[in-house]
Amino acid sequence: MTVIRSFPGRIRFAAQSPAAVQYLQQQAEKALDTIKTDVAVEYNPRTKRGLLLFEKNRELTDLLVGVIDGMAHTLSSTFVESDADGACGELVPVAEGVAQSEEHVENPVWVISKKVINHYMTRMFMPATIRPYWTAFNVAPLIWEGLKSLGQRKLDVNVLDAAAVGSALAMRDFNTAGTINLLLDISETLEEWTKEKSRSDIAALFCGDKKPVWVMRDDEPVAVSPDELVVGDLVVVRSGARIPVDGIVAEGTALVNQSSMTGEPLAVEKSVQSEVYSGTVVEEGRIIIYAESVGDETRFAKIAKILTESDDRKADIHSQAVKMADKIVPFSFILSGIVYAVTRNATQAAAVLLADYSCAIKLATPLAVRSAMLEAAHNGAVIKGGKYLEHLSKLDAIVLDKTGTLTEARPEVVQVCALNGFSEEFVLQQAACMEEHFPHPVADAVVRKADEEGLVHSEDHAEVEYILAHGIATTLDGQRTVLGSKHFVHEDEHISFEGAEDVIAECSGAGLSLLYFACGGELAGVLAIKDPVREDAEQFIRNLEGMDVERIIMLTGDGEDTAASVAADLRINEYYAQALPDEKTELITSLRSEGYTVAMVGDGINDSAALTTADVGVSMKHGADIAREACDIMLTGERLDSLTDAMEVSKRVMRRIKRNFMFIVASNTLFIGLGVTGLITPALMALLHNSGTVLTCVHSMRPMLPERKDA
Repeated sequence: MTVIRSFPGRIRFAAQSPAAVQYLQQQAEKALDTIKTDVAVEYNPRTKRGLLLFEKNRELTDLLVGVIDGMAHTLSSTFVESDADGACGELVPVAEGVAQSEEHVENPVWVISKKVINHYMTRMFMPATIRPYWTAFNVAPLIWEGLKSLGQRKLDVNVLDAAAVGSALAMRDFNTAGTINLLLDISETLEEWTKEKSRSDIAALFCGDKKPVWVMRDDEPVAVSPDELVVGDLVVVRSGARIPVDGIVAEGTALVNQSSMTGEPLAVEKSVQSEVYSGTVVEEGRIIIYAESVGDETRFAKIAKILTESDDRKADIHSQAVKMADKIVPFSFILSGIVYAVTRNATQAAAVLLADYSCAIKLATPLAVRSAMLEAAHNGAVIKGGKYLEHLSKLDAIVLDKTGTLTEARPEVVQVCALNGFSEEFVLQQAACMEEHFPHPVADAVVRKADEEGLVHSEDHAEVEYILAHGIATTLDGQRTVLGSKHFVHEDEHISFEGAEDVIAECSGAGLSLLYFACGGELAGVLAIKDPVREDAEQFIRNLEGMDVERIIMLTGDGEDTAASVAADLRINEYYAQALPDEKTELITSLRSEGYTVAMVGDGINDSAALTTADVGVSMKHGADIAREACDIMLTGERLDSLTDAMEVSKRVMRRIKRNFMFIVASNTLFIGLGVTGLITPALMALLHNSGTVLTCVHSMRPMLPERKDA
């Protein structure tokens, strides 16, 4: 770190990493601790240039120049290179007593080079009389694995490999046996590397979770291990640092890049009371966060757990490919026997055993599925298993809950109409008192309106009962009190609406939803709620149409007028108003019986049954806990396009898996043909086969979607 130029109130400096700038800001604040003044830091990671801004004072300028100069001498001992595989590429401050992680994915080129050098140096310098025994010793584990499979009555790739090496040994071709063993070892190394790389890509979601974090202790920022974080900590995050917790901004303003969580390409401003999430990055500014979730309880930790456990929910295409690959193995032995019977050439017969189909298929397919799930997660859609990814690729019908999905998640109470001698204040106050027990956007709107009006809603009622998809009920001063839809209040609770039609009409309007409040057997009032359509909803519907989704259906518990208004705005031809949970489930069951692959998108408790019934259940970020548990795909951001991105990823990965299968079958069939005709040696055939396997695996891990450009 060096000073480029300085003026009173401004110092331009060069720094190699955002973490070094964090450290500078901390040191500057310490230096100015006794002086009642503030210092601001700006840093551009692309140009690696920063700016210190403070009060125009020559003495302050000299003091801060001294701080920067002092850091230049101590920086190398104060910072260490970050871990992982270079994914973060920044320096981090060393906290006392915090060990730095040494774990990383070892470079496969170096590992393979050591194996090759060791093999050929041994062959060159080992006496010829000892070499056969040395080769037999090295290949013994491979042959043992084949014998174990035979003992379990399995004809798998282990038996094929053991037979190929055993044939070479039987022909006393020790060089070929050793070379085949080397190539199989290299192939296994590369396969392990691709698996580990896939796992490390998932771990990259948490890049920085092993780094020290800054926490306020006795009004001073102190570096601690992330493992020491607890709920309630005040965590300090500066420019360039990753946020280590889920929480609420308690102080400061910053631009936060949430692309890893939501897929949004541009940073968004976060200030006091804003929600922030672990794994996102502060691009500019400084914030202090009140930690609400730490460690394994953060959203990112739960996403990673879903991805790493996704093998339990494998795609059907994966299972089919593995079964087909296993069925091919016996035919390799049959073909080898036929070749030997015709040619009486053991070398040509052994060549057939070296090119099996199952190895590449079993490895490439799960790698492609896991890579696709990881890419979908980066774009804001967490898919809980490979089978849901496959269902998503076949999607041709989608059912959308209106509230909170196609409309904004923050509805507003725009009018309260009182009836039968009740006051508007009483209606709003008691409605808020009942609704505050249930986490739903409409309930939040009622509670928020009461707070804005300054109404204190004390707990005068008995226990509140939630009646699925209808409303809520309780007892107030011995009288039954209900709040909910017209169907619930009028038809189920038999509350008379006589004489209230004019008031209800006055309180309603195009696109408004109504909540009915009754107390003691009388209709006490109506709350009119406006829930604006999302800005991206119409484009989302058009995108679905462009992806050959044949049926796009909107469901809502609202009345016909509200449903028709929203459907007209979004140009949705098929919709159902006043839909109850069992009706939603019946619709999805009917669509599936007609042969459609159905997705249900919802966010409420009343959507949970439908989410479970659909081929693919999708929950919004703000959905109820039960909806997020019941869903197969969870959107982690506000972008509806996250779902269409996931659909595109699913279609592309299924095409990639099928093309991989065709390539594996075609290439290995070609290699077998070349080996049988004697055009290539067994050793070369093993090299070509294993190289093809590795190339297929690497191709499987390539991104599915083109890189998103910042708008």
